[in-house]
Amino acid sequence: MKRILAVDDERSAREYLRLLLEREGFEVVTAEDGVGALVVLEQGGVDLVISDLHMPEMDGGELLAHVVQRWPSLPVIMVTAASDVSEVVKHVQRGATNYIVKPAAPAVVTSAIEQALASRDVAPNDEGMLSEIVGTSKAMVEVRHRVTLAARSDVSVLITGQTGTGKELVARAIYSMSRSSRGAFVPHNCAVSPRDLFESQFFGHRKGAFTGADQDHKGLLREADDGLLFLDELETLDPQLQAKLLRVLDDGEVRPVGAEKMHRVSVRFVAATNREPEEMMAEGFLREDLYYRLRGFEIRLPKLAERRQDIPLLVNHFMPPGSPPPTVEAMELLHGAPWPGNVRELRNVVRSAEAVAGGMPIAAEHLPPGLGSRSERPEERGSERGEGYGVGLSLKEVERRAIFDAIERCGGNRTKAAQLLKIDRSTLRRKLLEFGVDRKR
Repeated sequence: MKRILAVDDERSAREYLRLLLEREGFEVVTAEDGVGALVVLEQGGVDLVISDLHMPEMDGGELLAHVVQRWPSLPVIMVTAASDVSEVVKHVQRGATNYIVKPAAPAVVTSAIEQALASRDVAPNDEGMLSEIVGTSKAMVEVRHRVTLAARSDVSVLITGQTGTGKELVARAIYSMSRSSRGAFVPHNCAVSPRDLFESQFFGHRKGAFTGADQDHKGLLREADDGLLFLDELETLDPQLQAKLLRVLDDGEVRPVGAEKMHRVSVRFVAATNREPEEMMAEGFLREDLYYRLRGFEIRLPKLAERRQDIPLLVNHFMPPGSPPPTVEAMELLHGAPWPGNVRELRNVVRSAEAVAGGMPIAAEHLPPGLGSRSERPEERGSERGEGYGVGLSLKEVERRAIFDAIERCGGNRTKAAQLLKIDRSTLRRKLLEFGVDRKR
């Protein structure tokens, strides 16, 4: 029988946890603050701590620090009010296994505890796919560190970064190193979630629930039960549909279309976006409550241009074992290219060049024409004054390149890009829609 230590300064909260967890078959001991909890922990025999955040004498954060230092393998679940989610997320990054927002449904509490205990009992794959995250730059060392921390917990993760930076690779690495690897890795691109099919896609449906439903369908959430659901391009999911996902995160239950029975699910959520979350929330593309629920860990992936020292390592990684290294001239071109498509573009260029080289060292002539000069061609990049865009180009193309150049210079921040272009945000938004960057809603 697993022994749970419940810590809360409110007697009613302690009693609620004791009754709930004893009903689920756990042995429960309680403490009214961090000082009392340490006394219990010194006696030994505790398998998990569930603690409120704000308490007198010693709060949950101080208790966590003691546990991490003295009993590093002991799972700690933090309990907090919705208004303090951003604060408790910091404690997750300091070692807490998970957190619960109160008031929480009994199923959410027991599910979090079962996940944490399972994580402790399962020997993790320390390496997993971590070796696939290539790079020795400071930014990538930090990424691997955060992936390792995220894999040790059960909280949701938000990955940000431009297209082609490796967001799904990071999600798969977290999956391979965590308890979630006992279940399935289920990837889904939210851009292909039609509004009228959302519930069927995510929650599943019963046979005969609607025209064309000729058999039962489990849905993404039940497919990912006890595993990990990777939601790519989160920003394309309609905010009203985001609210339905938020309910699953809070309640841990789904009801297939046409079914009467609810199904409990235990799913690890990892979401990815190529836009800044603050910008998406300001524009109404991302619900603020979903953002704070997903960002138990937030991992930012840098552009390839921000970590050029990793390019030789990546080139070697993408080439077949035993291949001769590229010529010095070819490597210089690869190192100096702008790489708007990031790591994905580099991978495709290297594999294509390797095929053209036919077993010989990759040379400059095997690379795409103009690869090394793209960053310096005025019609591609422009100057600080916006000169040089117009030679041989249509007015629309000049406009398109000026807008993309401004966005890149501003690190993807569209508010700053609009200011640089001396246009308002609504005009920039309309132009991006014309260029097919953002989907109309």
